[in-house]
Amino acid sequence: MMGFIKEREESTMKKSFVFLCMIPLLFIVHFSYAEDKSISGAEYFIDTDPGEGNAIPLAAKDGTFDTGSEEIDMDNLTLPQDITVGQHYLYVRMKDADGVWGFPQKYRFMVTGAKTIKAAEFFVGEDPGEGQGIPLVVNNGNVDMSDIDTSNFNIGINRIFVRMQNSENKWGLARQFDIEILDKATMFAAEYYIDQMPESEEGIPLDAYDGTFDGDSEQFKGIINTANLDIGSYTLFVRAQDSYQRWSKPEMKHFEVALPPHLSGRIFTSIAGWNNLSISNAHVALEGTNYSTTTDENGCFVLMDMAPGDYTLTVTTPDFNTITQRINWTGNKPVSLNLPPVERGIYSQSDIEKIIRKYDPSMDNKVSLEEAIHALKTVSDMHSEY
Repeated sequence: MMGFIKEREESTMKKSFVFLCMIPLLFIVHFSYAEDKSISGAEYFIDTDPGEGNAIPLAAKDGTFDTGSEEIDMDNLTLPQDITVGQHYLYVRMKDADGVWGFPQKYRFMVTGAKTIKAAEFFVGEDPGEGQGIPLVVNNGNVDMSDIDTSNFNIGINRIFVRMQNSENKWGLARQFDIEILDKATMFAAEYYIDQMPESEEGIPLDAYDGTFDGDSEQFKGIINTANLDIGSYTLFVRAQDSYQRWSKPEMKHFEVALPPHLSGRIFTSIAGWNNLSISNAHVALEGTNYSTTTDENGCFVLMDMAPGDYTLTVTTPDFNTITQRINWTGNKPVSLNLPPVERGIYSQSDIEKIIRKYDPSMDNKVSLEEAIHALKTVSDMHSEY
């Protein structure tokens, strides 16, 4: 069974209270008795009267109680360490020369500070009393309601009550929450996507391994289409949808796109003082088979899907000599061929140098090998010009 809070409430229940203290830095209390009575003492207490003579003593402003009218300096008044944040009352009373205490005078003041959540609990049905409910986890003033055990709740709406205790050990009122318990869900669908999460139901569908989504736990099957992916690293995300149309949190797995076992190599030459020059559009083939390809602009080629065996690799181009190399192909891992430079063909090195110097006197490689060969083919009577 799965539980969901139907009515969302603020879970932290953390409140801050900031007040201005109403006691001035210099607090002077003035008392007067009849002229025939003098003041002999004074005391103060906060909120609760401990009884006459049992409060905290006060001194006269002038240092001595000896007249019927006195001022009391409250500048050094101290508050109890356990005083709570909020409104309080300060009481001051005097004693006459006969030891008789007068009525206390009351002064309201506020204590500033912040209240935080110290503990929390919940209960179902009858209130067991403050501190007697089922505890909830509190982390840094935040109450976690996700850990409520709903295994014994009935299917449908279940009403619970939650209350918090603040840092001053005071419990707040119990607040009502409704938790809806749904019937056991089953798998309904599954999908995958690569690298980026799409909108709901826009991923690529996966099938149930047994052919039908009908259990609360399923295995999925499908073919991950990597045909349009470049060689490199990717992240696969898979998620499932239950019979209540809710999508699960995606599961993630990294994978690599790489070529299957293949033959690869590079065709190049060194001529006219230039080294490692790529030869594009060279024809690469395995003799006696239909496996062939041409080199790209970097002189590179790839052959794959051949059956294991011994082959003869040939490289041909109209402008260079043909090269051959025997290959033992096992078919179970990539093989990169280390081919030698292709030697000059029908054009001599001096021919190439002449045409390059004609179009590129500085020999700074602004004329490519292919451009030089093209010039040799198209410029008439080249030899007669030199």
